Amino acid sequence: MFAQNTLSLDSIISIIKANNPELKVYQERMKSQDALVSGASAWMAPMLGIGTFMTPYNNFSRAGNQQDGSIMLVAEQKIANKSKIRANEAYLKAQSNITAQLNAESFNDLRALARSNYYDVLTIEKSINYLSKNLLVLQNLKKLSEIRYTYNKAGLAQIYSMQAKIYEIENQITSAKANLEIGKIKLNTLMNRDKYLDFQIDTALSFKTYIIQNNLNETVNNRSSIKLVNEQINSINLENKMIATEAKPEFSVQFNHMQTYNTVNPNQFSLMGSLSIPIAPWAAKSYQSKLKANQFEVAAMQFQKENVTNNLLGLIATQQKHLMHMQMELDTYKDKILPTMQKSYEVLLLNYQENKEELTTVLTAFKELNDSELVYLMKLNEYYQTLTEYERNVEQ
Repeated sequence: MFAQNTLSLDSIISIIKANNPELKVYQERMKSQDALVSGASAWMAPMLGIGTFMTPYNNFSRAGNQQDGSIMLVAEQKIANKSKIRANEAYLKAQSNITAQLNAESFNDLRALARSNYYDVLTIEKSINYLSKNLLVLQNLKKLSEIRYTYNKAGLAQIYSMQAKIYEIENQITSAKANLEIGKIKLNTLMNRDKYLDFQIDTALSFKTYIIQNNLNETVNNRSSIKLVNEQINSINLENKMIATEAKPEFSVQFNHMQTYNTVNPNQFSLMGSLSIPIAPWAAKSYQSKLKANQFEVAAMQFQKENVTNNLLGLIATQQKHLMHMQMELDTYKDKILPTMQKSYEVLLLNYQENKEELTTVLTAFKELNDSELVYLMKLNEYYQTLTEYERNVEQ
């Protein structure tokens, strides 16, 4: 995959999805959280103990058959409450859902960053093509002026002025090539590969128009940022169910075996069951305060969701209007302004070749055309950057 010379935007995004280490962090974290679920049904470990039972202090100073008391072996097991196990399991399962939405949000950010850098590289390459074409025109025009100079039909100052413009465009090309390399380094970094690995992008990419989202509420509700808040709220609700199980009693069984120190007294045992009473007022305060705190937290997150939704709806609506006007402006540049300026320049150049126009007038028209072409590319990049943010806000 890395050996190919030309990379489309979709292929770069696919490589990022497969190789970017930021996404791998979330993927491994989800595996970790899923692994915890299998342990949710575990019981408490059994307790074993050993000690003495009803043994006098001076017991071991007596003869063996006169010793009292016993050595006691203790085994205790808490019996797991099934409702607690189910609540804990559901809560643990919800954690990986939160991480999955964090992963989706992170991928959405990386995808937007990849698009932004890709469009930067695309417009830079287009500007290099524009500048290279204009450089060739200037060089040919300079040669023509030098020939005309030998016949006293062109001024030396005009030739020097033209040479200065050639240097200026060469400098612009050098700067653009440096920015092109920087853009490729950024893309290589996102793809997690050799930062200086060269590649070509698909410069034949057609002009991309934005897609109007008619049902903005549905679009926003499908966003990973909104789903993340929903999963966090669900997690807190499941945590509340888990906390509520603390009000349920817990059972435990204890078995004691007493082995007497002499052979006269019989061995003894005891079997005891115990039951916790968590609804006692002094014990209930703990889980009741947790439940109340989580209820406030859920309310806060509902307002957070409302705030995020409101901001996204406003932002998307604003970006749609902005993109519509930017597209109209680009169409005007492409269909009217640039063709008209190109024709004006060509007419002036023809008049100059026929000795009907001054070179300075031709150079002024050429500079205006060159500047307008670069302004068009700048506006095109602004459009693509706005489109990138728009797509980031409407995509999952």
